Amino acid sequence: MALYDLADPTLALPSQLVLDASFLLALRPGDGNPYAAAVQAFARRLRPAIAALELAAWIVLPVLQECYHIILTGRLRRTWETLNPTTRPANWLALYKRQPEILKQGLADLRRFDTLLATIPVTFAYQQASAPGSKVSAPDERLRYFIARYHLLPQDALICAEAERLGVPTVATLDSDWRRVTEFDIYTTPI
Repeated sequence: MALYDLADPTLALPSQLVLDASFLLALRPGDGNPYAAAVQAFARRLRPAIAALELAAWIVLPVLQECYHIILTGRLRRTWETLNPTTRPANWLALYKRQPEILKQGLADLRRFDTLLATIPVTFAYQQASAPGSKVSAPDERLRYFIARYHLLPQDALICAEAERLGVPTVATLDSDWRRVTEFDIYTTPI
């Protein structure tokens, strides 16, 4: 498989791809990712292809979980930083453990993110949806395979396993760890 520069406006689009958390988070307004503009331009190219039913953009559950985790923990960190340093808990996690209801402050952030996803639009892939002819192996077996073969952390290995289960051979990501994964076409930047 190959690496493709998603910043290249002449790059042919695949018929389907899995969107990674790094890609999706870079779409947020004000995101500090240096490749956010390239990701936003690529997403603008995806929209008409999706509307014409020429392309499916998938989000697997581990990606959504990772995005939500980053969004919510970011909100908790910002809240913790506003507290008086002499009286606040040791860190944002300690604040959350003492006051779990504080997580509600991040719900508006999640709603904004969900609205952003709807503008692409994406298709959510759930466990019961397997592509015909996809490899059927125990999820833990495929997880260990991708960890061992490509030296991936479990979250990325789980995304690989989900993309494989769906029969989707393409991933869009800004995470450089994916460059080691030779079983998928990777749309990324910079090349």
